[in-house]
Amino acid sequence: MFQMNSSARILQLLLVLVLQLLACRAEFYSSTSGLEQLFRTEIVLLDELQNYVDEITQHAEALQSEIDAIRVEHLSAMDSIGSYLNNPVNAFRLIKRLHSDWETFESSVKGDTSRADYLEAMAELRENLSYPSQDDFVGSAIALTRLQQTYQLDVAELASGMLNGVKYGTAMSWQDCFVLGQHLYALRDYNHTVPWLQQSMQLLGEQSYGEESASLDFMEAVVGYHQQMGDHENALNLVNHVLAIEPEQRRHLDETRTQLEDLITDGVKQGLLHTTARRPGDYHSSREFRMYEQVCRGELAPSPAAQRHLRCRLQRSLFGYAPFKLEELHADPPVVQLHDMVSQRESLFLQNAARPRIQRSTVYNQASSDATAAAFRTSQGASFNYSRYRTTQRLSQHVADLSGLDMDYAENLQIANYGIGGHYEPHWDSFPEHHVYHEDDRHGNRLATAIYYLSDVEAGGGTAFPFLPLLVTPERGSLLFWYNLHPSGDQDYRTKHAACPVLQGSKWIANVWIRERNQDRVRPCDLQRNHLISLRFKNFD
Repeated sequence: MFQMNSSARILQLLLVLVLQLLACRAEFYSSTSGLEQLFRTEIVLLDELQNYVDEITQHAEALQSEIDAIRVEHLSAMDSIGSYLNNPVNAFRLIKRLHSDWETFESSVKGDTSRADYLEAMAELRENLSYPSQDDFVGSAIALTRLQQTYQLDVAELASGMLNGVKYGTAMSWQDCFVLGQHLYALRDYNHTVPWLQQSMQLLGEQSYGEESASLDFMEAVVGYHQQMGDHENALNLVNHVLAIEPEQRRHLDETRTQLEDLITDGVKQGLLHTTARRPGDYHSSREFRMYEQVCRGELAPSPAAQRHLRCRLQRSLFGYAPFKLEELHADPPVVQLHDMVSQRESLFLQNAARPRIQRSTVYNQASSDATAAAFRTSQGASFNYSRYRTTQRLSQHVADLSGLDMDYAENLQIANYGIGGHYEPHWDSFPEHHVYHEDDRHGNRLATAIYYLSDVEAGGGTAFPFLPLLVTPERGSLLFWYNLHPSGDQDYRTKHAACPVLQGSKWIANVWIRERNQDRVRPCDLQRNHLISLRFKNFD
């Protein structure tokens, strides 16, 4: 039987060991780094399945060779079985085959351990490799609908692997679309369930087996989903499709068709789509959230008048380095982007340094004053003291050189990676007025934010400021900078910002948060409060 050569087996065992060491992380969908780990898992599983197929193929080919030889004997005997059997050699061979060869064939089948070996290997791999959890499956399903909604993607295009008119990947099967629709149904996201079930049935109907009874049975079952949701039109379309193919066999659907036609004619609105409404005060229904999505799509942007006085210039380095390439993105509050601040080698170094330590990103919880994971922020991150590497030291020096701020009072550098539809909904980096600081935290509020973009992003993933309104496209090596507080120390509510969902690609950033303490030399506190200009954005809706 087929045996994997020793060097290949050693390589596979090493890969399994590496994946086992990494498998302690409980979540994968929220970063592309985690998804790469799952991809490596599938490589191992694919190799194991290929080994099994190779083994049973060799066994089958050996048996087929025996079958072919016996059939040749039978074909030669067909002209005259009597003459064939009168030959003593032929007679002996027939008896010999039935006496011993067929027992050998049976023993060969009984002794074939390839199936048991494969199942045993798979059981061992399942214990040692990384597999997605239910949370990963739920998260990936929600991410697809988030992309669909934020960027107003057509479901048919999305299922075909098209994102905003560009073909990026393999098309989804009808089964993929159905499982996604079914899961969204279980999550009570009925508005997104409908188009995915509709796409699934359309793809099923296009298959070569789309008109077979088993396929029609499946379509008939999906009619029930649409009926329960109150989606009478799609339910009726499916019923008409099934009846057009098998009118006699499915006469029981005639009554269903009549009922659906009456409901549509009478304009009856019933079912889960109509009884399940968003909760009052749901942020995702707010004007602010719609503005954020419009900024992500590029539909809402600063007016030409607001941009007229913005300039690109060379900014002199305080420390005597080469001047910065500074681009003014917004005047008040000032938002600037500096280009070519981090090299490609440094960006890759920081990504690789973060991968082994990366964990689900958290947010400040007002109720407990602790950091917790949240659905409105899907990314993974790792923190580093600036003194850890020469590269992180340089990042700190760049921000200090640009702003003049004292980086001794900056939080640790946070490197983050965004996965499937990875995003961070609109938020302020500064802490609210009622924020409870830990006893050992005497550095004050977050005065300023700087974001290093460590990768380009093919589509989506921009930094959106809904109130400015401004969208900053990730550009590898660049640095985005703004102040979170007014000179009076009050929150500047205009700086609310968000990470738009990543549509295609991998987004890596490094966050820098600089606290208030000891910054009065560079940013002295105004004697009079000047926060009224931003106060209307505190509770926008």
